Amino acid sequence: MLKPIAFAVVAATCLTLLAGQAEAALPETLAKALEGAEMDTIDGWAFRKTTLVDAMDEPAVKLVTRWDPSKPEGQQCEVVSIDVLGKAKEGSADKDPCDEDHDREVYGGLRELLADATIEKIGEDDESVTYSIEPSDKKRGFRMGSINIDMDEDDIERLAGTVEVAKTGMSAPYVRRVSFKLKQPAGNLVAKLRKLDVTYTYGVDEATGAKLMNGMALDMDLNLFTLLNVTTKVISRYDEFRRLE
Repeated sequence: MLKPIAFAVVAATCLTLLAGQAEAALPETLAKALEGAEMDTIDGWAFRKTTLVDAMDEPAVKLVTRWDPSKPEGQQCEVVSIDVLGKAKEGSADKDPCDEDHDREVYGGLRELLADATIEKIGEDDESVTYSIEPSDKKRGFRMGSINIDMDEDDIERLAGTVEVAKTGMSAPYVRRVSFKLKQPAGNLVAKLRKLDVTYTYGVDEATGAKLMNGMALDMDLNLFTLLNVTTKVISRYDEFRRLE
């Protein structure tokens, strides 16, 4: 039994939430880190994805899929394994993990996010530099499924974003980590987001020197109508990359 995976919606939400209208020049090191980065061109790569999903009171699920965009539509995703780490609820319907995956949404949007954000350097040493990122437009909200979560200027201030850039190593500089953390609850009586931690990790493919996303983690707690808590924890790993001809 594979539980509905809401993490891609929330992950894409973070990218959308921080997107604004005005564009500004990126800091030099960050701009260089994006040169040659292929994190937004996932169609050029085949890869394996391993995901562990633990949502609400259902058993955790570990699923492994392989993606190959060079194959015909409908055959690009292959399910390698699905392991339910506990007893599934009676009557729960199985779902195809390929139908639930949103890798193109997860991979995309980083350049647009950074181009439309207010960026400030908050730390630097010999190995890395860290920037804070804030949305250029603070009058935005976001939607999770059919639930609209209001994010006024006070709420948006509670979402802290950081970007860490590696300055040393193969293909440096490159983006090593992008993270979002809700410092205080945000929302309204209908839907209050009490916790949201999202982290994307990136690395360099040793065979090609390409800069690619290699992981994503989510920890979310959403309270609906003050009665229902929707908790979701997701850890995804991307590996065995192969550049397509």
